[in-house]
Amino acid sequence: MMDKLFMEYLSLSDKLRNGYQNSLGTSHPAWKETLAAISPVVPLFFETIYGKVEGTYKDIDNQKYMDFVPGFRLIHISELESEFHTLLQMLESDDVSESQIKTIIPFLADYSSCYTCYAETTDNNEGIFYFSPDDGLQKMHDSTQQFFKTLIAFYQNDVYYLDEDGFLDYDFEKEGIIGEEYNPGIEYWTE
Repeated sequence: MMDKLFMEYLSLSDKLRNGYQNSLGTSHPAWKETLAAISPVVPLFFETIYGKVEGTYKDIDNQKYMDFVPGFRLIHISELESEFHTLLQMLESDDVSESQIKTIIPFLADYSSCYTCYAETTDNNEGIFYFSPDDGLQKMHDSTQQFFKTLIAFYQNDVYYLDEDGFLDYDFEKEGIIGEEYNPGIEYWTE
């Protein structure tokens, strides 16, 4: 199911920006070792992504292919461990209590030290969280599948579009409405 959702998302991304999927490359031979250095058990979510693509380098040449979602790149597998440690340092200095989270791994990053992260709680539930240095950690999705379903809905409902320069952009108001519809009860979408 996760593979199907990820591939559907990539297909929708490629329809809007022809060549985006190719820009992510193919699975890096050492992706499992990289993830094993971060987490003793590699979550299925990361197998789904990095088992198929490498991601986007921070200094990608063609900026039109930078965004996995508007403003955030899919962290290249070779940069993942470094971004993971950067996030951990910021979480340590943050006032937010991480006591309920046993595993947190970033997978999307912007240029302002904000991340979208996979997290597993101490009661073994998975979710997707947003982290910013200003706002701390906020839950976005109750499950990894809900993450992909929401992003697919953003494409299907024209939340995501290309601006006049050909860069991925989004309708802020529509994003909140669709996000709340797909993730009821999660404050992130109603703020």
